[in-house]
Amino acid sequence: MVSLDGLGHQALTTDPVAQELTVLRDSMARGASAAGMQAAFPSTTANSHAALWTGCYGDVNHITTNNPPLLPRSAHTILERGNGFLATQLDAEAIWVAAARQGRSSVAHQPTQGYPFTPMNSGHGAIVLNGYQTRLLAPHGLFTLKNTEAQPDGSIRIQHGPLSLRAERRNGTLRISVSGSKEFVDVRPAAVEKELPRQRPLARYFSAGLAITQPVPGVLYFRLFELTPASFRLYVSPLQELAMTQPLPALFRDAGGFIGNGPEALMQQGTLSEPEYLEAVELVIRQMTRHAAWLHARYQPRFFQSYLPFPDEFEHSWLGYSRNGQKSIDQFRRWGYIAVNRGAAEFAKLARKSDHLLWVSDHGMAPVTRYVSVHEVLRRAGLGEKASYLYNSILVNTTDWKGGVVPTAERAKVVEQARQALAAIQENGKPVFTAFFTPERDGAKYGIGGPAGGDLYFDLAPGYAASGRPNPALFDANTKPRGVHGFFPGRPDMQAICILRGPRVKPGTTWPQLRSIQVAPLVVDLLGMDPPSGAKAASPLHR
Repeated sequence: MVSLDGLGHQALTTDPVAQELTVLRDSMARGASAAGMQAAFPSTTANSHAALWTGCYGDVNHITTNNPPLLPRSAHTILERGNGFLATQLDAEAIWVAAARQGRSSVAHQPTQGYPFTPMNSGHGAIVLNGYQTRLLAPHGLFTLKNTEAQPDGSIRIQHGPLSLRAERRNGTLRISVSGSKEFVDVRPAAVEKELPRQRPLARYFSAGLAITQPVPGVLYFRLFELTPASFRLYVSPLQELAMTQPLPALFRDAGGFIGNGPEALMQQGTLSEPEYLEAVELVIRQMTRHAAWLHARYQPRFFQSYLPFPDEFEHSWLGYSRNGQKSIDQFRRWGYIAVNRGAAEFAKLARKSDHLLWVSDHGMAPVTRYVSVHEVLRRAGLGEKASYLYNSILVNTTDWKGGVVPTAERAKVVEQARQALAAIQENGKPVFTAFFTPERDGAKYGIGGPAGGDLYFDLAPGYAASGRPNPALFDANTKPRGVHGFFPGRPDMQAICILRGPRVKPGTTWPQLRSIQVAPLVVDLLGMDPPSGAKAASPLHR
């Protein structure tokens, strides 16, 4: 089971650059695919993945957004937010734990809610590796003479987070080591990559890995874009802690280092060009699939889950431009999708003829150029102390929350006041907030509400996104178009993917639209076992 973050069904089936995903198209032809899959509401990453893993939405598993309200309500105010990517608030069993509990060996590789380790995400001997919710000790770095220190012996000191690196020029290369260590790598300069990664090795101009032992085990990679007698430009990969339920020191030795995301921030700052950024994206994909292959060979599990953070990351940067007519950006999007396809090919190699290969995603993506401040809407309506913005929803400050001011009996009144205030917002004579949903009316279908959920959910007109930031002007013109998700999951552009090939599905099968909470029941159906304890839906194989 592989999750490709941010790959929407609409994009996969209609976007020209997504035609590069030939591995997924082959799986569709050889197996079954859904006509879209309803994500969680809001259609954000943490809660939509939690729904995939547990078979239930946030009203049950308590992961309601990327930053859900903290529980219990009596101990926290409505303004206190947690981290939905952590397992701290997860209150439902994950698929791999259900599998291990029933005697099926299982490995979860980089799942959301994969750390800290709890009975819900790592019980019964399930193997879990997670580097996204652990410590980031050194971020992506781009170093030049301006942010390094020349040393008396002619070497260069590079401070990369807690690491002091030593670089010295040697025969047209940079020899890099951790200060005080005898281990080193020689990094050769190369011009920026120009060839699309259809056949060539991914990240081919990166250095070999430099093993790190302190403060955490890891491996660094280097990319030297320029080296002249008077200057240099050196990219250094991040150092991230990798948590494991079982110590696996051989993983770094055999498969190299872990890099969780690409250096999008450096590209947004103008520090890296688009092609330079994409080279680093290739490195992420290469290392993620190498780790997956190593784990699969090491454990030979009955259930194996893995993940790629793309196309989500680069579509946040580029989809808005593409949809707003700047088609020149599609050359970079195409490069990214080709790289994702190369990663998919490596995952597909792990599946034997007797195995089932399941491709899923968490949500789609939509272009946004304008933001509206929900905080300001509530303030103008006199609801500033009675309600708060929660991603694409409103949370009423009822007295069951710490410091709450709205009696429970008056919650419905405040919900209606908030709905009317939002519905009244227009621009150019058209409503900005286009639809409203409540747990009482829509909870069963969308899994909204619950202890950590909102009281009123909404959708917005195309091109708009909601913001919780104060803004007296109400609207914030976004000068940089962005790809955004989190909207109503029934929208075609928010639909996720679900593709399955294997011996139990006929080639060319098409399922109607599914819900993400059907994925866990599908997995356990294929494994011949009972679903996770919180699962609320049925496998599509029983249609």
